[in-house]
Amino acid sequence: MNLTPKQQEIVNFIDGPLLVTAGPGSGKTRVLTQRIINIVQSKNARVLALTFSNKAAKEIQERIEEDLYEKVEIGTIHSFCLEIVLNKGNQIGLPDNMTIIEDYNDKLELLDQAIKSLSLELNIKFVSDKIKKYKQNLILPEMISKTEEEQDIILIYETYNNILFANRVLDFDDILFYAYRILIEKPRIAKNYMRYYKYLMVDEAQDLNLTQYRVIKALTQNFSNIMMVGDSSQSIYGFNGSDSKIMTENFVKDFHPREIQLRENFRSSANIIKAAKIIQPNTVSKSVYPLKGLLQINNFVNEESEAEWIVSKIEYLLKFGSDNVDGPISYADIAILGRNKYLFKNLEKLMSEKEIPFFDAGSSTRLNAESEEIAIFENGLKVIANKYDELSYSKVVNMVGRKKNEEMLNDLLFNDEAGDDINRAVFKKIIECWQIVSNDIDNFGKAINDMKKSIQSEKSLSDNLRFLIENDLNLWLTRWQMYCKESIVGDRNLSRFLNNVSLGKHFNNHSEGVSLLTVHGSKGLEYSIVFVLGLNQGTFPDYRAKTLSQLQEERNNMFVAITRAKRECYLSYVNYKMMPWGDLKKQQISEYLNDLTSRGNISINYID
Repeated sequence: MNLTPKQQEIVNFIDGPLLVTAGPGSGKTRVLTQRIINIVQSKNARVLALTFSNKAAKEIQERIEEDLYEKVEIGTIHSFCLEIVLNKGNQIGLPDNMTIIEDYNDKLELLDQAIKSLSLELNIKFVSDKIKKYKQNLILPEMISKTEEEQDIILIYETYNNILFANRVLDFDDILFYAYRILIEKPRIAKNYMRYYKYLMVDEAQDLNLTQYRVIKALTQNFSNIMMVGDSSQSIYGFNGSDSKIMTENFVKDFHPREIQLRENFRSSANIIKAAKIIQPNTVSKSVYPLKGLLQINNFVNEESEAEWIVSKIEYLLKFGSDNVDGPISYADIAILGRNKYLFKNLEKLMSEKEIPFFDAGSSTRLNAESEEIAIFENGLKVIANKYDELSYSKVVNMVGRKKNEEMLNDLLFNDEAGDDINRAVFKKIIECWQIVSNDIDNFGKAINDMKKSIQSEKSLSDNLRFLIENDLNLWLTRWQMYCKESIVGDRNLSRFLNNVSLGKHFNNHSEGVSLLTVHGSKGLEYSIVFVLGLNQGTFPDYRAKTLSQLQEERNNMFVAITRAKRECYLSYVNYKMMPWGDLKKQQISEYLNDLTSRGNISINYID
């Protein structure tokens, strides 16, 4: 498909700051990719493209020819900042080879150690939230006002950081925090980065928070070849501090960019775009498709009948197709969206009974083994990658039921002592795998395959445990294969691999089945058929949304949900809901559906 004049104008814009407002389905990713290719080919310059999801980064990368790879770096803001911290952190006194704490409970455990070491008694969640807020606002312990109220928090903050250093680990908030410090305290590093990368592009810029923007500003002092692309109507991460005004106001004030709007929606049919504009009148989107498509509002007595109808409709579409969709409809063409995950309970039960495959297409997969044996394996890998990681070592020895040893790494690699709860044959294979990986990371895949073969023939395992362990090992194989595609033999590093996994970078989202997604998880995805369920006041919009900005974000959520649909969108609500304490409670229709019925003349189908 040829580019439109506006799209071509963006692709041809080479030097100087640029702000692109791009509505849903406007070809944003295609334009961004073509501009990258044009810059590399016409200027022979390196480009840095920052996104907010690994999926978006992968999509851009897949559209760029291999011979251009060495000129283009594509990744999330967090993955780029982690590279800065790991490569340049020693210049502000950070230890080498740091790894990420990805589990919130692990962070709380280290915080608990800090609190107890100071003989203080404070609520750990309260302390965690305070320190998180300080780090997200780039505030060091010594920068906090030493009031009586804050004195204990300052001490805990300092002690917690010292424990992190001793274990050579980072919590998630440290990534941006230290990247910013490095760029500000060592401005030559920022200058060198932007000498190397002549162009910077920021995708989904409406999701920037102030800390991320401050990192970008620190990176781009006296630098003008920066592009931001986004859509304020799709800003849905306010709970993480994101603010679309950073793109539309701060960036405009600081960089004075050329501003171009992409209005045409090439994804969704006319009725879907009409409904989306009612929900979000300020959107720049306009329909270019002559196909009307379908937007339907359905009312049900309760959640059970809502789930039954959706499943029945899916069965019908799979069997007979739709006039609005060319060709047969597959599972991959269908998504069911809800404001929160708990709304899928009845659907999951019914779809399992009907043998309709489904999966959570928006979940990221990090270090989350289903079997205890592979959880032991994962924590051991962390210690092999970082011999100072006492937290992960403690978890291993606790799970295998033995005492700690000062020689943590040797204890893992050469001690097969384990309690009765751990299968000894599997544990011995885990130790063999650790030894192989410790000697040569490039043999990681072979070690996992050897363990798989051993598990398959191990008679002491129950079928259920064998199934769980094999699933966990297959997931590690997939991660490793993805890591190998972007690295070369001899240059691979276990800590880098584990950090990438912790950031969700090596997540292969190709499961078969109908996609079940929260609205936040659906961002950037598209489907021929979309069901949005649970559209009751208090559920969607969420009852916790009180302020004007929170209410606007909820409306943006609804806009995002509708515009995931290409051809058909089914919106539903219920009259009664069973509450967790057992009472049946009458429900109100969502204000969004009231808007669609009153302003869009869309009728409601009352289904028994």
